Amino acid sequence: MSTLTGAMLSKFKKLYCINRNNSVCCMECKIRDICMIFEMMGEKFDKNAPIAMQSDVFPRFIINCRDGRTIFKENDTLEFELIIFDNLTELFIQYIYVFETIGQSGLGPEKARYELLSVSDGKGNIIYKNTLLTGNAPVSDIREYISSRLDYCLNNRKNISRMTLLSSVMLNSDCKNGNKKVFFFSAEAFSYSIRERLSRLNVLEKEDEEKLNELLSDKRIINGINMKLTKIDYYIQNEQKTVTFPRFKGYIVFDIERINSYLDYFFACEKLCIGQNILLGFGRYVMG
Repeated sequence: MSTLTGAMLSKFKKLYCINRNNSVCCMECKIRDICMIFEMMGEKFDKNAPIAMQSDVFPRFIINCRDGRTIFKENDTLEFELIIFDNLTELFIQYIYVFETIGQSGLGPEKARYELLSVSDGKGNIIYKNTLLTGNAPVSDIREYISSRLDYCLNNRKNISRMTLLSSVMLNSDCKNGNKKVFFFSAEAFSYSIRERLSRLNVLEKEDEEKLNELLSDKRIINGINMKLTKIDYYIQNEQKTVTFPRFKGYIVFDIERINSYLDYFFACEKLCIGQNILLGFGRYVMG
């Protein structure tokens, strides 16, 4: 996911950034109000800084990949999921074009070339194949996903009380006295992170804020934490160096009765992801 995301952003900058060949930063750019990349990455994005080092970037897209391989042979196939939010869906064809050009120029430090075979929607229908667009980008409502997850729990008589991390996640508490204090796996951290994610995607309503304020002060929602601290190395190509970030693996157990009031939000962010910095996983988890 790190490689795909980094390559995609690099190609977008080369193709569409008006200041790609100079040192003008994004904050000084005269067309930032209509910049495609700025819209993708948020108002604090800096094209001159490695994305992995920008903690205040909130991308409006997610790349998910469940393939754990790190070595690929000729003719191997890699499948991944690209989710783009809000008005970025209007740029759907640009994303396809970018991934095609990455395949021609090469991916990763080894410049591995590939061919974009096809693009399909969530139901498996082919919408792009053999350089031809045969359908439109599928558009869905997050409420449909939440409803389907709640129906699954009801129909299968499942009580949801456990969150299993599928990738690293760093949850932030609210800013206090101008300093951002970080708390891991507390009600305060979950409330703030969910609020930030929904707000950045323009789906946060007044009633959501009221409910998340209740979660903020709920000190008894977490019953237990089984977590292992590991690390992940990320290679910054422009600086030719590797940086190491903390990574958490394991699961969190919630109080069954207390979490029921907030399941909508946890299911929403199961799909939308929460946390910080997409190159580090952006907080992918599954409730169950």
